[in-house]
Amino acid sequence: MKTALAQLNYHIGNIKYNTDKIINAINKAKAEKLDLIVFSELSICGYSPLDMLENEDFIIDCELAIKQIAKQTDGIAAIVGAPTINKNTKGKNLYNSAIFIANRKIIKTINKTLLPTYDIFDEYRHFEPNDIFEIVEYNNKKIAITICEDLWDEQRSFGNFSKEMLYKNSPLEYLSKFNPDFVVNISASPFSYNQADVRKEILVNNAKKYSTPILYINQTGANTDLIFDGGSLVINKNGQPIVEANYFDEDYKVIDLNFLNNIKTLPSDITNKYADIYSALVLGVRDYFKKSGFTKAVLGLSGGIDSALCLAIAVGALGSENVDVLLMPTAYSSSHSVDDAIDMALRCGVKYHVINIEKLRIEFETTLSDLFVGTKTGITEENIQARLRGSILMAFSNKFGHIVLNTSNKSEAAVGYSTMYGDMNGAISVIGDVYKTDVYKLSEYINKYIADIIPQNTIKKAPSAELRPDQKDNDSLPEYEILDKILYAYIESRLPFEEIVKIVGDKETVSFVLKLVNNSEYKRFQSPPILRISSKSFGFGRRMPIVAKF
Repeated sequence: MKTALAQLNYHIGNIKYNTDKIINAINKAKAEKLDLIVFSELSICGYSPLDMLENEDFIIDCELAIKQIAKQTDGIAAIVGAPTINKNTKGKNLYNSAIFIANRKIIKTINKTLLPTYDIFDEYRHFEPNDIFEIVEYNNKKIAITICEDLWDEQRSFGNFSKEMLYKNSPLEYLSKFNPDFVVNISASPFSYNQADVRKEILVNNAKKYSTPILYINQTGANTDLIFDGGSLVINKNGQPIVEANYFDEDYKVIDLNFLNNIKTLPSDITNKYADIYSALVLGVRDYFKKSGFTKAVLGLSGGIDSALCLAIAVGALGSENVDVLLMPTAYSSSHSVDDAIDMALRCGVKYHVINIEKLRIEFETTLSDLFVGTKTGITEENIQARLRGSILMAFSNKFGHIVLNTSNKSEAAVGYSTMYGDMNGAISVIGDVYKTDVYKLSEYINKYIADIIPQNTIKKAPSAELRPDQKDNDSLPEYEILDKILYAYIESRLPFEEIVKIVGDKETVSFVLKLVNNSEYKRFQSPPILRISSKSFGFGRRMPIVAKF
């Protein structure tokens, strides 16, 4: 049975666009005289449409699209992901389904059993879990169709306070009783640099355990904060990968399932964490603009490492002709920071505009002087500078239609080292899920492997917000090497206080950092969407009550 894995980039809610892509791929497979073509989870509507699933007309449009696709399947079969209506009188309105279509007819609809409700997933909000297990027979082959999480029954959740198995049921255990010839897993599995190996391991373990080949079809592209890396796989019954699709790009792989045992296994790949993060962030920015209908971006370029990295990513995603930068120095901005920012702008080939805000800063403080009489100058006055910059960026955005990119990193967002309505401005946060220590390493990767565009002085100098004389980040925070270890242990690994102290060896520092994190929830609640590249990013994937006592 000759089969194609169609790894495509879908647009949430753009059902006509998605349908056209699916039909084009089907026509290509028909021209190649293939037997079957497989698409990813919820490919009709994109993953995840969230509360769009509550609109009846949206579901009707999905149903009409399936019928339109079915008309194109003369002489071929296709597996397409779509929401379908639960016709039972009890339960949720919908199923998350894989629809098997052949010769212009819907042959069978297989529904998802395991509905994740952790991290960025909230599928049980809309979907009813499956409780009927059956296979599809086609061209003398028995096919076990599963949907994404259905193969993740034996995963372990992150952190000490977790279970070895998240689910009571194992769909593949039920399906294996039918002795399928192969398993199809249609998926919408988002990228996470610290879970990429886990995903492949789960697929390999399932193939070994049930001695059955697995065809895993993921999607690629980004939808707001979620980035899908593709990497669709074919794994033989021994758990050996034999076909692998591209990462962070569309792909189309053909395999003859009758000759799986004759295909050589792929060599073990050595992934580069920073190469993957760079590719993910470029894809995230590019698709955010393309799918939102925007073309131009603007950001504040300070001469520091964070804004320099964001500019490098923006140029990689949008092209230098579509990015403007604003340099907004005050009396506290060092001359080398301005020089470094100009150097960076020239290296990237972007338009730069120098707007000295010193007069505005003085005027602002003068205006507030009567109100602030008898008080000491401090963080309030520092934040005025950040808010002036934020206002100027928004004015540029309004006037010229450029979308503001937020340049804050994850370490800053975690401890609240940012100014609301100032440097927290932006439509999308480019590196809000990248720790400061990784900001440096990612910058070095870009210079070495992409283009030497980030000035060495920007990389080497001590980080500073430059909001007061001789200010350094470590005046207020632990060194980033220590800070990021604490943050990763607390946020990603979810370790208890005493365990984190064992890692760092300094109880007072850990207590200080965790207090900053917990006291900054109200700030993060007002942050822009953050491009997710880890297993636990701020935003929808980490929901904490603002007024809680930690």
